[in-house]
Amino acid sequence: MNYQNYKKCFSFKSNPYANGIPTRNIIDPKRSKKREVCYLCENGKITPNTRNHMSLQCPLCGKSKASEALFCESCSNKIRTNYEVELPNQSKREVEPIVSRQEVKPEIVEQIAAEPIYNSEKIDVNDNPEEKKPERSGEKRKKGKLLLRIVILLFVLTGAFLVYNETIRKSSLERIAWGKALEINTIGGYLDYMSSFPNSVHFADAQTLMRSLKEGETTEWQRIKTTNNPSDLRDFLHHYPETPYRSLVEIRLDSLSWIEALKANRVEAYSDYILQVEIGDFNGEYLSLAKSRYNMLFQSYPVNEADLEFIRRIVGEFFNSLSSLDGDGIRRHLAPVVNRFFETGRTSREQLIERLQTSTTYAQNGTIHFVVDASTVQYEKTMEDGFKVNIPITKIIEKDESTTTLPGFIVHMEIDSLFQIISVYETKPYPELR
Repeated sequence: MNYQNYKKCFSFKSNPYANGIPTRNIIDPKRSKKREVCYLCENGKITPNTRNHMSLQCPLCGKSKASEALFCESCSNKIRTNYEVELPNQSKREVEPIVSRQEVKPEIVEQIAAEPIYNSEKIDVNDNPEEKKPERSGEKRKKGKLLLRIVILLFVLTGAFLVYNETIRKSSLERIAWGKALEINTIGGYLDYMSSFPNSVHFADAQTLMRSLKEGETTEWQRIKTTNNPSDLRDFLHHYPETPYRSLVEIRLDSLSWIEALKANRVEAYSDYILQVEIGDFNGEYLSLAKSRYNMLFQSYPVNEADLEFIRRIVGEFFNSLSSLDGDGIRRHLAPVVNRFFETGRTSREQLIERLQTSTTYAQNGTIHFVVDASTVQYEKTMEDGFKVNIPITKIIEKDESTTTLPGFIVHMEIDSLFQIISVYETKPYPELR
């Protein structure tokens, strides 16, 4: 142990006789700080708790000493000679001498006596053992090397990423894009590939395939632009989704789809047309008409099977009589007064039958047959216990040995509580039809 600094022990800061006793820096375990401690306190001979209780034994060697003296005569001479410190003959009253309560162990005494008390070398009072400049400079060098290695590693990784991005990654992306362009096989697909990879080895191939598709697209459009088959138009859009003729194809497809719905003239056909508009197959020029006809023919009212069967029988017999101009059959199902009969206003039953049989209208337009599908009849009950009936009808006109079929008519009929027809009129597939 090397006690060489002439500083006051932190345990004896209030003891004026502790000045000049050799001390050294140790770490205080309670406060994790370095403290100046003399050899007496460190070896347990004197503690702050026992400094007010001094014994008659010398704290250094254990020999007898005077009660007023701090040390025995021999130890006092050594301190005066070696450290050039003047010790008072007796302690002051305000600071009582202190020693340890416990007996000094012989082995500790021998250890302190054998230990040199001073160091012949010059003592630097300002020397701070915490400052180790060589170690700090070494740590700085280590940190600098570590930082340099990190910078070099980042530089290498950046270079590797750039090389990968320029060679492997771009080559892989080009192969994937070319495979996708071949798979979809459209003009737009080849244009996207050519704009993304202008220096590609497949650039010329993409141009050739695009020209071939363009020529085939034009030829195909010339073939189908007057077709009446919606399937041909849908196939054309499937093969050429980005065609410049798309708007013309959709207009044609819209018209043909509406014509098909009118020919069927059923709830399911109008529902299909509405669905095609909603999913974007075409714009739907006839969407409002399709919704109106769907509502006319959709059976929303709860069905009474007995009423429905009776209504179907009345509708079927009446239109058969009207097709053949059978006066008795027409009279049997019409009410005495009819509020409306197609284009004719309120009139009596007898006047209406006479007009039908003597009118030249039918002779000019030809013979008209009404074709009724009784399974498609839709009805709802009125507040007067009557019925409002909607019937999809197809008209077949025979004139001059020619036959014309006109689908898409919906006849609206009102039947009173006695199951007599009081009103008949129609919704035409095209407003211009008479």
